[in-house]
Amino acid sequence: MQVLTLLIYLIGTFLIAGIPFGFLYVKLFHKRDVRTVGSGNIGATNVLRTAGIGVAILTALSDILKSLIPVILSRKIFSHSVAPYLVWLTAVLGHCFSPYLKFKGGKGVATFFGGLLALQPFTALITFTIWILIIAIWRYVSLGSMVASTLPAVISIIKGEKYEFVAIPAIISIIILYRHKDNIKRLLSKTEHKLKIKG
Repeated sequence: MQVLTLLIYLIGTFLIAGIPFGFLYVKLFHKRDVRTVGSGNIGATNVLRTAGIGVAILTALSDILKSLIPVILSRKIFSHSVAPYLVWLTAVLGHCFSPYLKFKGGKGVATFFGGLLALQPFTALITFTIWILIIAIWRYVSLGSMVASTLPAVISIIKGEKYEFVAIPAIISIIILYRHKDNIKRLLSKTEHKLKIKG
């Protein structure tokens, strides 16, 4: 019975996490399609370039909450310790492959962080700190995001966690790295845009 409940919960999480808040906010406040501007991504970084810091912060918070809330609730609903990790993974998949945008979406970083914050607050603090430091030093959001996404799996390995608590963060990291494949090419060719805040 709980397996069926978990399946329904995962489907619901996927549909909720698939809501493209960045796309919706830019449409609402600026009457523009964020996918046609800058990198074409619907995440907070491209929203920042397109619509300014206020809308970007709103987008980031919304994308964090779309995994933070489902993961927190799942810890209360399901007895199996792996269930919240599956919810975390599903939320990232929903954001990255939105069913409302023909299974195209964001890069999953904020949604990744929301689930991590619910599951491993201390690791989330380390991850956020490293992300900020990399951006502050090199001004590449993509580089900070990719490095940060690998940390939970690495920390879990160091701590000697069970296989499933290493595998799921590792899968999420692979998804985020895949979603950054164009950024990787630009970083290697030294054509990646550095972070600039306007307005």
